[in-house]
Amino acid sequence: MIKNICTVILLLLSVLPAAGQNRVKVKISGNVITTDGAPAEYITVSLKNTVFGGMSDGDGNFEFAAPPGEYTMVVQSVTAHRKEFPVTIETGRENVFPNIEVKEDINQLEEVVVTGQFSPQSMKNSLYKVRSVNSDQIRQKAPLDVQSLLNTEIGIRLSNDMALGETDFELMGMSGNNVKILMDGIPMIDRGSTKQSLSQLDVNRIERVEIVEGPMSVVYGTDALAGVINIITKKGPGYSGESTWRVGARIQEETMGKEYQFFNGEGLHNESIDLGFNLKNGLYFNGGYTRNDNGGWQGDLTGREKRWHPKDQSLANGMIGFQRRNLNVWYRLDFLDEKIFGPLNGTAIEPEKVSDKDYLTKRYTHQLQADWRLDNRLSVNLALSYQDYKRRTQTTWTDLSTGEKWLSAEDASQDVTQYKAWIARATATWNIGPKISLQPGLEYQWTEGKGGRIDGTPTISDLAFFISAEYKPWSWMSVRPGVRAFLMADYEAPVAVPSILTKFDLTPDMDIRLSYAYGFRTPTLQELYFSFHNDNHDIDGNPDLKAEYSNNVTGSFTYRILHNARIRLTTTLSGFYNVFKDKISLAQNVDIPNYNTYYNIGRYKTLGGALETSLAWGGLRVNVNASLIGRYNKYASDDKSLPQFRYSPEVSTTISYHIAKSGTDISFFYKYTGQRKEYYYHEYTTPDNKKESEIYLRGLPSYHYGDITVTQKLTSFLSLNVGVKNLFNLTDIRTIVESANDTPSVSYLGCGRSYFIGLNLMLNGKFKK
Repeated sequence: MIKNICTVILLLLSVLPAAGQNRVKVKISGNVITTDGAPAEYITVSLKNTVFGGMSDGDGNFEFAAPPGEYTMVVQSVTAHRKEFPVTIETGRENVFPNIEVKEDINQLEEVVVTGQFSPQSMKNSLYKVRSVNSDQIRQKAPLDVQSLLNTEIGIRLSNDMALGETDFELMGMSGNNVKILMDGIPMIDRGSTKQSLSQLDVNRIERVEIVEGPMSVVYGTDALAGVINIITKKGPGYSGESTWRVGARIQEETMGKEYQFFNGEGLHNESIDLGFNLKNGLYFNGGYTRNDNGGWQGDLTGREKRWHPKDQSLANGMIGFQRRNLNVWYRLDFLDEKIFGPLNGTAIEPEKVSDKDYLTKRYTHQLQADWRLDNRLSVNLALSYQDYKRRTQTTWTDLSTGEKWLSAEDASQDVTQYKAWIARATATWNIGPKISLQPGLEYQWTEGKGGRIDGTPTISDLAFFISAEYKPWSWMSVRPGVRAFLMADYEAPVAVPSILTKFDLTPDMDIRLSYAYGFRTPTLQELYFSFHNDNHDIDGNPDLKAEYSNNVTGSFTYRILHNARIRLTTTLSGFYNVFKDKISLAQNVDIPNYNTYYNIGRYKTLGGALETSLAWGGLRVNVNASLIGRYNKYASDDKSLPQFRYSPEVSTTISYHIAKSGTDISFFYKYTGQRKEYYYHEYTTPDNKKESEIYLRGLPSYHYGDITVTQKLTSFLSLNVGVKNLFNLTDIRTIVESANDTPSVSYLGCGRSYFIGLNLMLNGKFKK
């Protein structure tokens, strides 16, 4: 069966390019500019009622081929604005159309997104509801890691594991394995349910972050139940026919609350350098290095111990590529060397004998990608990735009086865990006609794991075929059905994974999106093959697990209230509902006391809505968003007096103002995270030795977080960042417990109000001929 399907795909891909070759075509080129003379990127230029057309690049240039004849040229901006004019395409001469002006100025052009799209689309035209954290927001927020970049985004909650020094996050009420992390569209591997990869990316190499809420399993496969976070990295200026160079550097110093030492030790210290070369023959080279030195935060602890573990990261990357107007091929290597330190105090009996529990990680990420536009109707994307992740737990003892140091022999004090993964992916986009496009794809994933708590050296793999079609029967309606089918899987996979997206343009300024998607998550290697046994633990994986799956319905209504040369005001009301089945949970075996393993026993639901409003008026940018997320109460099925869902609110606000005359940006980022309480079941023994049980509420109180930053342009190549982070001095919060038989705990969310200053350098130029 696999052989037959692959044969059909290969025949299809070989026939499609020939479909457009039966007539002689000539080259058509030009450039598109905005009303203020800036290059207009991602503007569609086409010949009306044909399949011939192209899209402008970063310099506003476009190029495509079409048969000679008389046509109407259509220039469609990413908003509703459209320009049409007659053209005559002839052989034997240059068909060049310079300085085609679109109605918008540079501030009116909407952001362009790529995640889940057939081709780059504006947010307005995307059938998915996509949020983006763009390069301006990254520059203004001055983050040192991805967590501090996303910590004021609506719908995202962060939680910290103080023992391991890691941060996990939640999207649409779901966390861990239910969120897919991508880098340039390629999945990142992680050790377990916590997404370590998000904290192990170099924020200085990020161009923007795209967030899509809701299952995207047709396009991206497993784990994308709650949504996808796609990290888009910087690639350089692209092909221009000239030889250019650039040098970038950044240095930033930041306190951790009141703790700081200049350039080393306490506090946060970031140094980064980036180099790039683009040659006129199409070759380009990029490389960079970043050092993140986190001195940790002691907080209320004393001696050697730290409430937040010190962390030292070295991140290096290199890229080589070749680009022409219709072809872009590149290879990139990212390397991480991370050390998380866990110093502990000695005991009262032996104060000079101290221990250190450190976590040492190395990560290699190889990516090879190619984008090839064969003609006006057919384009192909190929991607291959190999990833190697290794994490070592090292516990040592030191005698401070003698300086002697030795490895601990205690149980679980030493461990090495390693994961390797191959990911291969191929997609083709075929514009069959003016109203319909098709995107077939093939994806293979293979993962191997080994370590002290994994039984043997197991692997898990799958091969899947997926296909989507985008049909536009009328100018006001778009429909995108899709399905993923598994040709091979090492687990009990769904027979098919369907989805359907729709978009209705009620007016040029109003649209509705409605979608249904089936999502799934494969069992992880840990859930399948985990093995951990000692005096306190008796846990095994379950190799018979099948995939989790979910049914998701989402909808949104967008109204562009104002959209003109001076002001842009947009509001979006959205909602979602998820039902998860066969949820994988760790539970006790009923036949063997104190023995735990993983089962497909869980059911879970989430629902929620959001209201998002954005304003752009001159140099002012304002975003005010609010959301309400409900999480399923599993005890409600047995006790009808309990509510089925528990709700928690969030409000986020971003305000920035650009003073053009002085080159100053002033920004304020704020998020209110509302109280979140959920029901828990607890068994206890009364003073008279009776066994009792209760269901009670437990959770986190509400809290506020905010940053204020100022970015000042000093010269054409140098800028200064200063500001205050964690404006409301957030450190820890105590859990709310509505039971006399449980004890509140403390969650650590921050290190207190912090201050930072940084310099950013960017030099670029052209090589002399």
